[in-house]
Amino acid sequence: MHSALLVIASLFCATAFITAVYMLPRNTNPAHETSPPPLLSPIDLPASSAVGPGAGIYVQYADGSGGMGCTAGFLVRTSTGQTGVLTAGHCNRPGGASTVTMNFAGILPYATLGTFSQTVSEGVHNEQHDIGLIVLNGDNVPQNPAIGDSLPVSGVATNLRPGQELCKFGMGSGEATCGPITEVTGSKVVFMAPGRCGDSGGPVYLNESDGTVRAVGILIRGGDPGKPKPGCAAPAKFSVAELIQPWLDRWRLTAVTAAAAPG
Repeated sequence: MHSALLVIASLFCATAFITAVYMLPRNTNPAHETSPPPLLSPIDLPASSAVGPGAGIYVQYADGSGGMGCTAGFLVRTSTGQTGVLTAGHCNRPGGASTVTMNFAGILPYATLGTFSQTVSEGVHNEQHDIGLIVLNGDNVPQNPAIGDSLPVSGVATNLRPGQELCKFGMGSGEATCGPITEVTGSKVVFMAPGRCGDSGGPVYLNESDGTVRAVGILIRGGDPGKPKPGCAAPAKFSVAELIQPWLDRWRLTAVTAAAAPG
């Protein structure tokens, strides 16, 4: 049995987080649309000093059909020692080895940071999964495991319960938004934090008393009980995240952590 919020989220996602910031490869009606932006800077990503949870990313689809702007999730290490970053699977809509770019310090063209190596995008209902893994182009890519360059990740939280406060950070919202958990399932957590299009893939986390956070999940969708299909004009009222611990186990990944700064 799943709550009404999880069901509503499955209706909402088609017009909100799932759409993220979607770019078509060319105009379908040139007389009524503006010219497409330059290929090397397809959308206006916020500048970041390093790749890490909360940074804006652009996915250039491997099949050439377009791309999508999303948010980077938590940094991870693979079993072979490569560094990767988790995000939402639907950000790589056709699947495949799509390349991912970032706005490093406002320098154009945007720099390629890595390539999708895993994409799971089963759908939007109940326990259908939505997560992806981007493998970075070596350790020369600037990295920061802290959320928004400031909140150090100390581990992964697994024993969640309704009432606990979770936070999320997304490119679309441009800040952290928080709210209490309303439901925890085998692979998802629902919590009352608002969100906007472009937040897909961003980190969902639990604040600790020592100033660190524990990783919980990857933002995949959200909704508004009063507006099942509100589009991107207004923020969602609640958010849904894919829990990351099952995927760390399945893909043999380790979350990258960082110690809190001395007080």
